[in-house]
Amino acid sequence: MHARKEAGLSKTLLKFRPRLRSEWLSILTAVYLLFFMNGTFWGKSFHYLQGQGFALVALAVGLLAAFVALTVTVSAKYLIKPALILMVITSVASAWFMDRFGVIIDTEMIRNAAETNAAEAGHLMTGAFVLHIGLFGILPSLLIAWVEVVHRPILKKLMVNLMIIAPSLLIFAGAGLSNSGTFIFSTREHRDWIRTLNPIFPVGSATSFLIGRSREQAIVLQPIGTDAMVADALPAAGRRPRVTIIVVGETARAQNFQLGGYERPTNPQLSKRDITYFSDTSSCGTATAVSVPCMFSVYGRRDYSHAKALATEDLMDVLTHAGIKTEWWDNNTGDKHVADRIQKTDFFKSNDPRFCHGGECLDQILVDGLDAWLDKVDGDAVLVLHQLGNHGPAYYLRYPEEFRKFVPDCRSADFDACTPETIRNAYDNALLYTDHILSEVIDKLSAHAKTLDTAMIYMSDHGESLGENGLYLHGAPYMFAPTEQTHVPFVLWTSPDLRQSTGIDKPCLTSKAASPHSHDNLFHSVLGLMQVKTTVYDPALDIFAACRSGVSS
Repeated sequence: MHARKEAGLSKTLLKFRPRLRSEWLSILTAVYLLFFMNGTFWGKSFHYLQGQGFALVALAVGLLAAFVALTVTVSAKYLIKPALILMVITSVASAWFMDRFGVIIDTEMIRNAAETNAAEAGHLMTGAFVLHIGLFGILPSLLIAWVEVVHRPILKKLMVNLMIIAPSLLIFAGAGLSNSGTFIFSTREHRDWIRTLNPIFPVGSATSFLIGRSREQAIVLQPIGTDAMVADALPAAGRRPRVTIIVVGETARAQNFQLGGYERPTNPQLSKRDITYFSDTSSCGTATAVSVPCMFSVYGRRDYSHAKALATEDLMDVLTHAGIKTEWWDNNTGDKHVADRIQKTDFFKSNDPRFCHGGECLDQILVDGLDAWLDKVDGDAVLVLHQLGNHGPAYYLRYPEEFRKFVPDCRSADFDACTPETIRNAYDNALLYTDHILSEVIDKLSAHAKTLDTAMIYMSDHGESLGENGLYLHGAPYMFAPTEQTHVPFVLWTSPDLRQSTGIDKPCLTSKAASPHSHDNLFHSVLGLMQVKTTVYDPALDIFAACRSGVSS
């Protein structure tokens, strides 16, 4: 009986199954993609072409013609449904992140997504996101799958398709030429505009990423700094070992650092330490996958590329060549190949119940074993601590209950469930926790002052947008990224004995703290701090070079 009912239902569904010519299904899909999945693009179009009504109409007509040409091109018998469904799902997912967070899905954004972990990605897969995908992606896809597509004989189909594609391309070209001056000017003035065209730009970015990744397989690593040596190497120098801890922050923006003038006390503990805060520091990128390898690279931001980073040894390698012990402790999504050739520990894979839950760990896990590590140091060493920091959107998971100072704080990864004020409160609480972590690192280094000369350098990898100009999170293309995503905090602490042994003049450093700095300074400053001599060292980028004894400031 049950089988008969199912058979009857199937027959009923088939009876009412719509039949459409392949070209009509393609055209309807093109309309859906262009006008329903491009909220961000059309919002920018209305704004950038304000008062240019004819240009706006020409844009809509031209792009519709182009979308029709694209969808009709893939209307072959066994290709049409998978291709159209893929376009719909891609568009719906892209539209969610562009419309909700203001992000642009370029190659580096895709790289960042590809290199994230399940826990981090899970914070973006909220119930609202799943509902959005279901309503606007799955249901239309099921409709496409259900429709009975009527195909003409192959030769006639080719002819009909060409009769649609060719005029569509001519309309697209004509619409562009009719307002070429307006479009060219607006594109130059607003480089973010065309990058929000969905799914054209996301698909193009994904294709570029995959091509680039395939080419990366053939890259051969080239050594640098093989001549590196410590100028006053142990034990002949008769000094104590130097230890520098580099804390790589995550998603901390300088605008919310009390040390830089922020009105809230987000740095109450650091404010009591003998630190130097470099208030005008810019990042190399706006996402971890770019900034972390770039800040440890010999290449500055203008010369950096992902391929160059893979093909060239980094700061940790040069330090190793100099005989300095190097190690990497990670509580984020990995070292991005910076620590491929040194000892590393991935704390984010830990299930320590004191710090970890749901595949992520509080940054206290990085400090937990620091005393034991310092006790074993018997030579010059550099340790990197890669924080989880302020990674969003689940800021509330980045700090324990005792650091909920700014309330009410957003307790959700879905920003629609929170007000801008509660989002900022949660973000600031996470910064307050970072302040505590950095202060603990300083205190532990200070506690070993009798046996070690120590220093701590803290730099965030990039900043974060918290709703300014409709933008949230990070990852905007650098050429038009807002300052909230590129202005990062940079904190330096050095022990008095280290300053004495290396001739560093702290008042001189303080006098230069307001000058522009960037991730470009990290590579050469660490070499300078550790007294490493090598041909790849550039004193012009070493923040300590002009502030040593005997050097004019």
